[in-house]
This record gives sequence, structure tokens and C-alpha cells, in this order.
Amino acid sequence: MRQYRETGAWIDFTQGIDIRMTNEDDIDDLNSMKIKMIHFAWDDPDDDLTDKFKSFSERFHIKDHRRKTVYVLTNFNSTIEQDLYRIYTLRDLGYSPYVMVYNKPSASKTIRNLQRWCNSNVIFRSVPDFTDYKRKEQL
Repeated sequence: MRQYRETGAWIDFTQGIDIRMTNEDDIDDLNSMKIKMIHFAWDDPDDDLTDKFKSFSERFHIKDHRRKTVYVLTNFNSTIEQDLYRIYTLRDLGYSPYVMVYNKPSASKTIRNLQRWCNSNVIFRSVPDFTDYKRKEQL
């Protein structure tokens, strides 16, 4: 972290920082860097990371959701309800969820639609509830 900070360069954390491993000192270090984007992952729906994401967001100086992305793994040991819980929670906490579909060829149409709805920022922000989302070919 010190080396990143000392370079003065813009940093883009694209690999998905493990939110479970961050503490206040880590967040302070991140706050001292010039960060372009930061990415996390919330893969396991049975691991409720709501409090970790909430405390990170409160302490982290970047508030723009477009610069804080969280990969959300779907179609792998999760229900649509668990997927939506993670997506809505992240959005409400000021992050941009990004749906990653495990084994996409075998994914249901619902999961593929979930990915399209969530990963299209225009759709996601204009249709805040997935149950209200209708693809053109569905109409």
C-alpha cells in the first residue's frame, strides 16, 4: 500500500478486493491513494457481508457508486432471492453491483435477464426493481 501511495499514480483495483479482510487501517491507506476504481466481490450468498460493505462505505472517501463496483456471483449455489438481496443491498449502500453468471450456457432466462438488468447502468438506475424489468422480446 505504501508503494502505491508513494507513486502518486491513479490506481484501479480490478481484481476484487476481499472486503472480509479489510480493516480501518486498510481503508485509511486506500483513502490516501488516488483511486480511479475499486472492485470487490460478494460470491457466497450465505456469507452476509452487509455490515462489512456498510462500514467500508462509511469510512471510504469515494462516494460515487460508479467508482465502487462489486462482482456478484450468480447461478452458483444461490437463489434469485439471495442474488437480489445482494444486488439491492449493494446498490442501497452506494456500490454498483455487477452480476457474474457461473456457467452461463446453463443459466436460466431469469438469471440472464438479471445480468442484463443489473449490468446496464441505464436500465438498472431507471428500473430499480427487477420484478418491473421487462426485456423488449418479453413484451
